[in-house]
Amino acid sequence: MSLEQDIANVVSAAEQLTGIVDTKIEDINSTVNNKVAEMNSQVAVKRNEIDTTISQQVQRVDNALENKQILGDGGRGTRSIDIARFFTATVGATYIHIKLPYKLDRDNRMYHIKVSGYEFHKAKLVDTTFVGYCYKNGNILGFKQELGTHEPFSYVGSDNHVYLRLTIEDKYYLNLSVDSMYIGNGMVLKPGDIAMIESTELQL
Repeated sequence: MSLEQDIANVVSAAEQLTGIVDTKIEDINSTVNNKVAEMNSQVAVKRNEIDTTISQQVQRVDNALENKQILGDGGRGTRSIDIARFFTATVGATYIHIKLPYKLDRDNRMYHIKVSGYEFHKAKLVDTTFVGYCYKNGNILGFKQELGTHEPFSYVGSDNHVYLRLTIEDKYYLNLSVDSMYIGNGMVLKPGDIAMIESTELQL
């Protein structure tokens, strides 16, 4: 065999080997890419499962906190505890207006609201209960009574909502907490249903 033929054979063998190596590299790259895609898919699934689990746990905590504030079976007599709060460190006389979710032009709802707290600067206990009936059919806020400290008064505001008012001589470090009871044709009130509004206006 001539030298030229030997060289040709070596070149041919080298080309075949290069082709085999290239094919193997492509196979390896394909396998690696498939594994990476599979792992990314698994990671995405796990991330979604973790996000779902976290969301469910947060909801369970929120529900537990809400349920802790509701005492009773949801029927009449059920109490809602600490569903609204108020605090301020500023000074001066003011009114606290408690805005109920009931509107005179929309609702027939009875209410029982108790406000507890401490007017620090006047060394006074805040202890007031409001009852009444937002009676759309009769167009009145009636059958009402306000009993307790801080000149309690109930009225219908310019937006037709029912408001409960307390007169505060000095609001410095005033702390208030609101409870509710489901009575008559009322409802179980929850956090967010009642708004606490401070204003120097006699009525809103």
